[in-house]
Amino acid sequence: MRTRANNFSSWLVLALCIALLWTGTRAQDSRTTTQLSASEIVQLTERVRSPSVGFPILERAFQVGTDLIKEGRWTDASPLFGALAEKLPNDSMILYCAALTSFNSGRLAEAQQFIDRAVAIVSALKKADPNNTDVKQRAADAFVLQAVVLANRKDDTRALEAARSAVDLAPDSFDAQFALGRALFATGDLADATRAFQSAVSLRPTDLKARFFLATTLERSGDDPAALTAYRELIAKEPRSAEGHLGLGVLLVKRGGDNQVEGISELERCIALDPNNYEARITLGRVLVSKGRAADAIEHLRVAANIAPSNPEPHYQLSLAYRRLGRKQEAEAESAIVKRIHESRRGSAEPNPSPIPER
Repeated sequence: MRTRANNFSSWLVLALCIALLWTGTRAQDSRTTTQLSASEIVQLTERVRSPSVGFPILERAFQVGTDLIKEGRWTDASPLFGALAEKLPNDSMILYCAALTSFNSGRLAEAQQFIDRAVAIVSALKKADPNNTDVKQRAADAFVLQAVVLANRKDDTRALEAARSAVDLAPDSFDAQFALGRALFATGDLADATRAFQSAVSLRPTDLKARFFLATTLERSGDDPAALTAYRELIAKEPRSAEGHLGLGVLLVKRGGDNQVEGISELERCIALDPNNYEARITLGRVLVSKGRAADAIEHLRVAANIAPSNPEPHYQLSLAYRRLGRKQEAEAESAIVKRIHESRRGSAEPNPSPIPER
């Protein structure tokens, strides 16, 4: 089964957690600073760029920036940290925050420049003082964010190198092991990815994302029994995990036979939690059609078609469902839509059975 595990966008929360650890020891002012308007933050940014700026303004800007990070106000924080990085180009903490906020603002090239500089600085510090545990942890965290940025820039080889460096520095770090698992998965090394995710789960048993990626990696590896166990453990930890019910449901449906009854139930639970989940809708619609429940399938297939209008698969399945119900005109209309979509894709021969977005 295909999986979203090669999509690094969900690393944002991970990177945010690391940022708070980095900035927590630096910010001294506990006052709420994010009451500043966007225009006032722009003014503060300009003051930072002033040739005569003093340390109190730089410290104030850093405090404001870290509060903006905590609230996820990336577009406000990014220029502020960019200005701070201009003034303090050798401060690895500021460079890290500049990379993080640039990354979350969608400026990947800029984020890579900042994090590469941060990695170089903390690596030099680590080389000069190899037994300093604080420096070692900061270096590991920087490598994790570097792996995130590189992966989003489709540089999987360097992303894997960065993740390995993070684990070498901090083998007991959940973030490092999780990053390594994601990078290994992206490069197709499922066996090592499984081991990394297992390490991440053992380090943080309550983390649902780590459990989900462990389950999907086991499934991709062909170890369905272990994957089923992992999905069930995820649901036991969090019964309201739509991804858990989705993964379990899709795998059970794929296994066929008596498993499909439970699989349908799990997909229905996923939809109850996440009505706009494309894969749950299309998979449920497809299996209902195959089991002679075409009338029940139509609602799910129509929702899937609305979610992914450029995907021919929902319309293809709708055409099958309508034919089985004897609704020839509607079936032909859906087939025509499939044809138009394929023509727009310049002659793709068959409907794509894989859902979009992939899980």
